[in-house]
Amino acid sequence: MWSAAYGLIALAVVAFVVLYAAAHVPNFATVNLADQLYNAKKQLANDLPSFLRTTSSSDFANNINVVRVKVANITVSGTTFPVQFPISYKLSARGDNVLYQVYLNVISCRPASLQGGAAATLYVVELRHSLSQLPWLEVYAAVPRNVTEYYGVLYNLYRRPTVGLDPRVGADADIGLVNYVKAEWALVYDAASDLTILYAAAPPSAPYILVVDYPLAIPLACPPRS
Repeated sequence: MWSAAYGLIALAVVAFVVLYAAAHVPNFATVNLADQLYNAKKQLANDLPSFLRTTSSSDFANNINVVRVKVANITVSGTTFPVQFPISYKLSARGDNVLYQVYLNVISCRPASLQGGAAATLYVVELRHSLSQLPWLEVYAAVPRNVTEYYGVLYNLYRRPTVGLDPRVGADADIGLVNYVKAEWALVYDAASDLTILYAAAPPSAPYILVVDYPLAIPLACPPRS
């Protein structure tokens, strides 16, 4: 009887040790999935400039890895030329065991006031994400150091048809045309419509915001009315 009791105690101790060790040893499968997720986002970041850009809603609806743009005319120093402003994205990339997908769509932009009375542009962005738990994003406003110079560079790109036209000039922070300042932002989930809305406040002078799900950085614009 006592031997049986000691046997059960020993078995319980072994089970406890095994469970404790399992709980405190790094989960290599989770780490591997995190690496795959990072690599999927990095792949999208590298390929983003080459993705299809379209003004067509049907092209946007029927394709993956596509950017919907609005074309608006900008006038700089008496010269008017078209600029493509990215307003929607459907992005997807796969690791071995993980699928990363993100959908962003600018619903509206409107004037707003920050606490303290500073003027701002409020971006209202629909956000859909493949992860069950939304990532911790960062949002920056791209503020040109010199507006005329900024759009002048876009004009020079426009005159060279082999170069893609995109408000994300200087987004790698090496051209030096813009300063990236942290934007006030919030994610709000509406259970009734199953929508997550990103609200971001940027200075009115910013031609776009940068939504960062590291290492992926996605420029979103509020195009001027044309």
